[in-house]
Amino acid sequence: MDERYFSYINKILAFYENEQSIDFENGIFKEGSSEDMVLQRLERAVKDEACGNLLHSRYAIWAHDLINILAAAKVAVKRHDNPDALRQIDCAVNAIKSYKDILAIFDGDFYNLSDIFRRYAMHLIDLGDEKSIVIEKDEIIQRLQKYSKISQASLPRDLNFTIKNKVLRIFVQNPAQNMQEDSVAFEGWMLILKYWLADEIEYVVLDFEVRTDLLQKYGDPEACHYNRFLYRIYNMTRFFPTWFFVDKSKSNVVCDFIHWLRSSKMMRNYPSKERSNQTGTQIPERNVEDLLVHHDKTLLSKRWNIDENKLFNQLPTGVFIETVATSNTVFPRGTSAIDIWGVDKDGQTLHIIELKCGDNKGLGVIGETLFYTAIMFDTCVAKDPIFLYGKHETATDERAMAVLKNNGIKFSSLATHILAEKYHPLFTDATVDLIRDGLKNMGIRFDRAKYDFNKMCFVDADNDL
Repeated sequence: MDERYFSYINKILAFYENEQSIDFENGIFKEGSSEDMVLQRLERAVKDEACGNLLHSRYAIWAHDLINILAAAKVAVKRHDNPDALRQIDCAVNAIKSYKDILAIFDGDFYNLSDIFRRYAMHLIDLGDEKSIVIEKDEIIQRLQKYSKISQASLPRDLNFTIKNKVLRIFVQNPAQNMQEDSVAFEGWMLILKYWLADEIEYVVLDFEVRTDLLQKYGDPEACHYNRFLYRIYNMTRFFPTWFFVDKSKSNVVCDFIHWLRSSKMMRNYPSKERSNQTGTQIPERNVEDLLVHHDKTLLSKRWNIDENKLFNQLPTGVFIETVATSNTVFPRGTSAIDIWGVDKDGQTLHIIELKCGDNKGLGVIGETLFYTAIMFDTCVAKDPIFLYGKHETATDERAMAVLKNNGIKFSSLATHILAEKYHPLFTDATVDLIRDGLKNMGIRFDRAKYDFNKMCFVDADNDL
């Protein structure tokens, strides 16, 4: 039995155990429309069935609990104790609703599993304050400091955070900025908080200020950043479909944008020639790239099984509509590029590596890496690609491009790596696991490693340099 089903079952049961779910009806089906043990007995029955070890009597016992609860409600009505009767009826109804939603997850080909949990999150966030538990940003920071034991831990000033009924709401005030800016780097911060405040956060809902003046426009730098921001949101809904959602007031904005991407001819750019030896430049990362790609290829080859003859650096991630031209830019061009990339020795796996040097350990690396992962997946791996490779003017295919095009055959898998000398103290191995689980939903492998630039070798993941 796939482990994810246990996670789904637990989410459903946890939702209905909470009194805040009273009066909520999921509506996932289109056809219409003892108290302490009833949900626990349902849990045992459905998990046994999922493992192929069902004792049908478990459902009978669960049904008997429902009968007892409803019988007790009838007794309460007869003695004119309406509050007690309603409480017991709500308990029975929630148990039945829970069972209904659990059945839906086993028919994922017919029902959108994400939609089940999205409805939970929206219900919890829409509840009135009198029925809610709200944690404001200052308190979130205090708890982050307490749980992480990092006294200086904080949150970006220009990102708004609120937790309401275990739903983390993030509001981005100015989404038309470079994704490396803290004020729009929502991916890293939501994953950090999801791990460190696991007991307080079950779901994440992202909201943002819509820029109607930039919708489906291109060529303008602000529009390019905004377009990429909407694509990044879409990626998070794919990577984390059971706990990350877009605010319902903005979901159409994202859906319409993705429809525009898919229905238009979106072109990727690529280097017109391979990057030459850059040792000695004033940019530390360029020096490291050069050493890893041109001088000491065995380091990456041994670590990740990359073919030394198919290892390159600086793969642009610009996107253009119709033709590769500055005036047609949809996603930022120029310096926006994957640091290192290559192909596995099996010829089937595409590898991308995000590189950070020295004290460059901001959490923006998470959002950058996830964006690069998604754009390469949607270009070189997905059966239904969003992006195609084009040429700038009269540029000719170089060896790197021939490797990337892979004789017109899609790569069967994608592996993403982060390589850095230091990591943000909040970016722990447990957060890596959270990212890895999300990318696994799309068959993408993920890991990170730490290296010593002076010694030019990998070091133990737990060894802080």
